[in-house]
Amino acid sequence: MEIIFTKDSDYKKKWNDFVLNNDRGSHLLLTDWLQSYKNYGFDYELCLAIENEEIIAGYGAVIAKFLFFKFYIIPYGPIDKTANGGVLKLLIDAIAVRAKKIKACYCQFNFPMSSNASFSNHYYQSIDETLFKNYKKGNLFKFVYSSNGLNWIDLKKYTTEEEILIDFKSTVRRDIRSALRKEQEIKFLTAETDIKQAYDLCLENAKNGNYSLRDWASFKETILKLVQNDKAKFIAAYKDNEIKGAIFLVKSGNYYSYILGGTKKEKPDLLTGHLLQWEAIKLSFNENLDGYNISLGGSDGVKEFKSNFNTTAVDYIDTKYFVVINAIIFKFFLFFEEKVRPLKKNIAKILSVLKK
Repeated sequence: MEIIFTKDSDYKKKWNDFVLNNDRGSHLLLTDWLQSYKNYGFDYELCLAIENEEIIAGYGAVIAKFLFFKFYIIPYGPIDKTANGGVLKLLIDAIAVRAKKIKACYCQFNFPMSSNASFSNHYYQSIDETLFKNYKKGNLFKFVYSSNGLNWIDLKKYTTEEEILIDFKSTVRRDIRSALRKEQEIKFLTAETDIKQAYDLCLENAKNGNYSLRDWASFKETILKLVQNDKAKFIAAYKDNEIKGAIFLVKSGNYYSYILGGTKKEKPDLLTGHLLQWEAIKLSFNENLDGYNISLGGSDGVKEFKSNFNTTAVDYIDTKYFVVINAIIFKFFLFFEEKVRPLKKNIAKILSVLKK
């Protein structure tokens, strides 16, 4: 077995296949997702454990850099096929060594681990804590997103779509059936103009809901590549040829994850949000995937909406670890961040301006 650091196109394809088909995979590890940070001047690389020319484990790292600051951030993982502690230890130890070699002042990784045994083939449940002995627990660099868990709809226990529907709360069943009667047309978008229109609706929802979302220019290449490579779906609902709602899903680990969405707020309510999530669930079921991750988080209303789909929340616990490699530079970064953050609404804009 050997460990390599690479951006070779053949290995990128193998890695993406590994992430898509490995139950512990996450969309955060797909190369198209890792590359999305290039708009902020960041780079990325893959660290792979190779045996008999096949990938048996690995991680994807975002190399965040601006001015003289550099950070080595693993948003999810490392992951492997068999929970092999020996391979995981080699990869985890390699993180700090690699970060020091590329002259990063700080490194961090997010190891997906939970005490919930229900769907533990999609994360780690029991791992030797000595694997992390050279790291501290914490998340001091917050500008690369890392997952906090799954909001899981188990689909393996059903044999028909109707069985899934019956298992939802009565209010959800009613709203889905009502939405289906409202004659909304569902489309799986592939054209850039259609996807942009759908994303603009999501941006409008984000603005009205007072939460942040990447602007189209910085995210469009990622979305289009994922859709074109059949790693993602942008699903939209229309009535009378007018868009009423849209959701964006990305596949990995034998499931789709809900990434973002938005609906028109109108009266009478077309219940488009219910309809689109039902389409996402049906898509996952018909592709014979393990489940659907409707995602954690959101406002209280959004959380309640999601929970009505018979979800099981799986929270990752004590999963973020770090090492400060150059204490002086990192302390300066923390000072810089504290002073600059209040001056700008979106830190991504700062990073974009300061990028090399």
